[in-house]
Amino acid sequence: MIKDTRFTRAEGKVLMLGNEALVRGCLEAGVSYVSQYPGTPTSDIGEYFHQIIRDNSEIGEYLIHHWAVNEAVATSACAGVSWTGCRTFNPMKHVGLNVASDALSVIALNGPNPGGMVISVGSDPGSLGSHQEQNERFYAWMLHLPTFEPHTPQECKNWVKLAFELSEKFDLVINVRTSTRSAHSRGFVELGPLIKGKKKGEFIRNIPKFNSLPPHAINNHVRLYERIEKLREIIPELGVNRIINGENKVGIITSGMPFGYTMEALDQLELDDVPILKLGVIYPLNYGEITSYIQDLEKVIIIEELEPFLEVKIAEIAQKYKIDVEIIGQKYFPKHNEYSTGLVTTCLAKIFGKQPNDQITKALDYFNSYKEIIPSRFPTFCAGCPERATLYSILKATNNLTNTVICGDIGCYVMSFFPPQLCSDLVICMSGGISSAIGMSAKTDQNVVAFIGDSTFFHTGMAPLVEAVGYNSNLLLIIFENSWTAMTGHQDDVLRHLIKRGFSIEKICRAIGVPWLKVGDSYHPKKLTNTIEEALKTKGLKVIIIKRECGLQAHKWRMAQIKSLQENGEKVQDIS
Repeated sequence: MIKDTRFTRAEGKVLMLGNEALVRGCLEAGVSYVSQYPGTPTSDIGEYFHQIIRDNSEIGEYLIHHWAVNEAVATSACAGVSWTGCRTFNPMKHVGLNVASDALSVIALNGPNPGGMVISVGSDPGSLGSHQEQNERFYAWMLHLPTFEPHTPQECKNWVKLAFELSEKFDLVINVRTSTRSAHSRGFVELGPLIKGKKKGEFIRNIPKFNSLPPHAINNHVRLYERIEKLREIIPELGVNRIINGENKVGIITSGMPFGYTMEALDQLELDDVPILKLGVIYPLNYGEITSYIQDLEKVIIIEELEPFLEVKIAEIAQKYKIDVEIIGQKYFPKHNEYSTGLVTTCLAKIFGKQPNDQITKALDYFNSYKEIIPSRFPTFCAGCPERATLYSILKATNNLTNTVICGDIGCYVMSFFPPQLCSDLVICMSGGISSAIGMSAKTDQNVVAFIGDSTFFHTGMAPLVEAVGYNSNLLLIIFENSWTAMTGHQDDVLRHLIKRGFSIEKICRAIGVPWLKVGDSYHPKKLTNTIEEALKTKGLKVIIIKRECGLQAHKWRMAQIKSLQENGEKVQDIS
């Protein structure tokens, strides 16, 4: 196996993805613990750490990476490490921040010192790999999370290192925010020296700091504001905010990926005199930097994806300091979906009264001309997927969902709402299927069926199952046990460790008190169909565990076995 030396070489310039650059930055910052739950666009961060630890025993002596059972566990684990004086890194996707926020609201209040704690939230404008595109930047206000927003892989690497320094200096949890595009865009990265992380730390008792209960919670809240204000003061010294000068009286403020679209759009429109403030830190904002930039302008255009986060704050600062400037943003730019050079060009053309040049117009026309020609292709299940077979049995047992409601969930089976199955009526969040089914079954006489996967079961699924048992809810829970966290890329996560240790979802369900429980196999559709029909005729809570390994992994194992037999001179008959 060829080792990837980009993460361990001492110096040079290498090509990296944004996520790879974050990992390299952590190694240069002396991180010693990383914990996360996989989720796009941050899943591959953990895979890089696993690869590095596997291939480099010296780094493996001090660096630990854990695939956590969920984001709240990951965040709390990272806090525990930070409070022993070690540096810790906690990546998650934007909806994962919802799960982590309960713990993070207290951790941010207490502060991560004596160590440093950096989180990296991967946003997903356009819902490219998520079930919604929430604007998680507002958590920065609510939880007081200073937030960097890099545009290039070089900034990803540099700023995560800087974030650790600031975290330790100001006792703050720092967020390095990426997006699906910045996480997976490539660029050259100038490397710096690696720093060894601590092998061990020590927790020193400090009741007021680590116990945010009355009266300490109020005192810690006061301290948090003091720490935020100290950081706000020194932001100009960090060199992460940049002004591109111009003589135009209309200026632009932007950050992250929209900065790249903005620069290309201005080039397309031949607007080379527009001043631009590129923000590297989007919270907190330094008042002096903002006021000095906007005070001589007539208009300021805020270019940001999703809801107006920067626009609201910039307008607030202008009003507070009585600066007569028009702040415009969402009046021209959409509050949904990801941006592109074409979109930003079109919006800026309206504002400046310009016409996009032929190049961008032709490109947009060319793209749009194929929308009606190329047939749309829905996401689909992999060949041999056991979940596809399970859906077939469900459709057969319910006469194509007659008088039946399917409460879907997050996992490969989320694709069941696409044709041809059309087999999920709703999707909320991880374990939202069984939770919504509990309420729905109390108020409808329809058959209520809920889906959940084995990884989601351990993520947040056991709590609603306990409630369903307690109330003997009249629903059928289908548990897809394919032995892998497949949707995010088959990570060697907690689920795999539990399976190796002999953990059984069936035994857990029986211990919880599930009154009606059957185990089925999706590769025996007739028998499974009969089992589902029996369950739907039975009142109260029913659980069917569908045990069949992910088709991709099963095929991979078979190919490895065949190769091993052939290398030993055994004859292998192909019966496929």
